[in-house]
Amino acid sequence: MTVTVLELESARIPATLEDLRAQGPVRYYLSAGRPVWLRGPEGPADLTTALLRCHDEREARLRAEVRAAKEWLAEGGPRAVVVELVNPPTRDDVRFLQECRMRLVRGEAQSITVLRHLPAAPPANEILAMLQLAGGSVPEEKFRHWQAKHGWDDDLVETTTSTRDNRRTYAAPPPRDLPITPELAAEVAQSVEVPLSTAALLTDPSAALHAFTAGAAAEAAGQGRVLSRYAGNLYRRALRGNEVPHATAASAYLAALVADRRRVSGAVADLLLAQAEKWDVEPIDRAMLAYQLGQLLAKDPDPAVRKSAARCFEHARDLDVPVTQIAASFNGAALALYRDRDLDGAVTTMRTALELLEGQDVVADQQVQLLTNLAKLRRGTPEAVGLYRRAWAAADDVANATYVAADLVRVLLDAGEDREAEAVATRLLDLFDRAADTNQASEKAVSAVCFRLADKRLAANATAEAARWYLAAVSRMRRGAPEVVDTILRNLGDQPPALVEARAAHALVADDLLALRGLLA
Repeated sequence: MTVTVLELESARIPATLEDLRAQGPVRYYLSAGRPVWLRGPEGPADLTTALLRCHDEREARLRAEVRAAKEWLAEGGPRAVVVELVNPPTRDDVRFLQECRMRLVRGEAQSITVLRHLPAAPPANEILAMLQLAGGSVPEEKFRHWQAKHGWDDDLVETTTSTRDNRRTYAAPPPRDLPITPELAAEVAQSVEVPLSTAALLTDPSAALHAFTAGAAAEAAGQGRVLSRYAGNLYRRALRGNEVPHATAASAYLAALVADRRRVSGAVADLLLAQAEKWDVEPIDRAMLAYQLGQLLAKDPDPAVRKSAARCFEHARDLDVPVTQIAASFNGAALALYRDRDLDGAVTTMRTALELLEGQDVVADQQVQLLTNLAKLRRGTPEAVGLYRRAWAAADDVANATYVAADLVRVLLDAGEDREAEAVATRLLDLFDRAADTNQASEKAVSAVCFRLADKRLAANATAEAARWYLAAVSRMRRGAPEVVDTILRNLGDQPPALVEARAAHALVADDLLALRGLLA
């Protein structure tokens, strides 16, 4: 097996980790309460922007750490990714492990090892409370300072804590009834970067504001109502003093309510925007709030709610914002109109967005998205192919190329333009292979393009060419789909050695991913 899960007594884990390191290079992650991939240097963060974008930031940080692990694995040779789980694994932990598994280099002695602490019953105490407030681990130097200040006995410290790579963490999964107090939270926040769940306990508004980072917001994005609790406490405390500007705290509070992503009704959206105006929130922040609310409402199945989305987008456009944001609002409004079956209105709105960007310095992502979306609205017309071609010409990396490629290849094949479709696929594969890292959407788009070309060649009895395109797809599918390869082999009526070998690799990946998913059971 490439994936190994070891459930051990906590006292045995340090020695086990050293044994693994003796066997070859190890990339080690400690998951003791915070996602293993969220730590990192932090700069200044605007509250409203960071809160509204916290889910995107969370995804970006995950992808950045996966990319770093991939580059490390690509150096070749025996290598092991080791994750130590103090608490029960979260879905984030499992997803990170799965992403790393899919980037192990085939043919090399590379593996994933998960070290799980067996449950224990440590006594609830101040030591564990401070570790929890700090996010599960602290530098050894900081911990020793705390010990000296509080006079913790060495025997109690050794019983309840453990050391990894000069960081102090739990010796066993901590109990839930820890003596958490605002005073302890304030002490911890003075010496280390803390999660927003800890910052929410701080009674000093300026200290709570100082504890805010984009990473902390991204971390809290996966933790229920932590965002709104933190921002709500900041706002209420700002009302009682002058440490934090009222408009800043108010904007953050409204942004946190939107970022929590609970179901937002049209009435709630109207109320939030009215409150933003009443509280003198800056126009740029009000525009961001309106746009994010519109994005949420535009996807609602209720037509009445989608009409509220149009009001939100219109509100965003009426404020003093860059033209690119205005175009994005028209794009969102077009989506809501399309879902309401107002095709003409959606097309007109999308054309308006494109006209606004003429002569502007626009990033490729937005241009590709707008052109592709308009092409989808014009599906079945001669104009659609031209719009897809323009979007493809504007694409400059694998992310925006995959947004348009599958649709473009489909319409080209339907039009009998097989040679152009193959040229598109060839360029897409090159972009995919040269990318620093790729996500599931990119992999799906590559597979869809290759499968469509393969099916077309197979229908023309060009079996060898069909097999080449099938292999191009399955060799880039990291998630393990042996049943897909089985179907391909049956359709071909042949057993090309390369596809048979790919089938074996897919089966191994599928088994490993199933084992990792089992961590959540």
